[in-house]
Amino acid sequence: MLVVALAALLAGCSVHATLTVTVRDDGSGTLAVRLALDPEAVQTAQAGGATLEQAVRLTDLRTGGWQVSPWVRRKDGSASITLTKPFHDASQVAGIARQLSGATGPLLGLRASRDGAWLGLARRTAVQGIVDLRDVASGVASDHALQASLASRGVNVAAIDQQLTAQLRTGLTLSVVANLPGGSQRHTAGPGTRVTVDASSTSLDPRRLVLVVAAVVLLVLGALAWRHGRRRPTRRRRTGYQPAAPPDTAR
Repeated sequence: MLVVALAALLAGCSVHATLTVTVRDDGSGTLAVRLALDPEAVQTAQAGGATLEQAVRLTDLRTGGWQVSPWVRRKDGSASITLTKPFHDASQVAGIARQLSGATGPLLGLRASRDGAWLGLARRTAVQGIVDLRDVASGVASDHALQASLASRGVNVAAIDQQLTAQLRTGLTLSVVANLPGGSQRHTAGPGTRVTVDASSTSLDPRRLVLVVAAVVLLVLGALAWRHGRRRPTRRRRTGYQPAAPPDTAR
């Protein structure tokens, strides 16, 4: 996961990540990750004269369709960056989350959904999943290229993996914000904790509501026209000229 990889790079410092899932009325939206580094983390990343842009390489994310903002530096020495990826349907959130977290990362089953409610007159939008930072790991053990590089330099891979993992579990905070039609909800997992994300909201579907109202109006108008037709009085036919009966001649 990107957040974990960055936190491992800045181990021993404070890294706060905020993942925001925004779902619009039509089901489209964005998934954004904002990484906030404290001044110590910025200094660590820039040790040796490197800039944040050089120390934190995000080329792969840009290639994968992510929009990467410039680093925002503050007067106190802290810095932040935001990564955003759009989606056309809420069902795509799960796949995007897996890109960030991987199969065993801290985002477990994070997904978004939109279902009908109130007999189809409304939509229920939900963001659900789990943020688990209890067993977050540095990822060194699963990166064979990194292991080979470290080993070639005489670094004890197991020791560095254990050290980075221990520091990650005390320095990484991850929040999930769900911006849904009708409201916003936040869930935050502190270092070494597990939090269940269950945010939802229900809002009227304007298109369906207009169609239903139009159908009701047509039914009412039809019923009124039918009743009016039933109540119209029947007109009597006008009779033509009736000749007088001939006189009775039988006497």
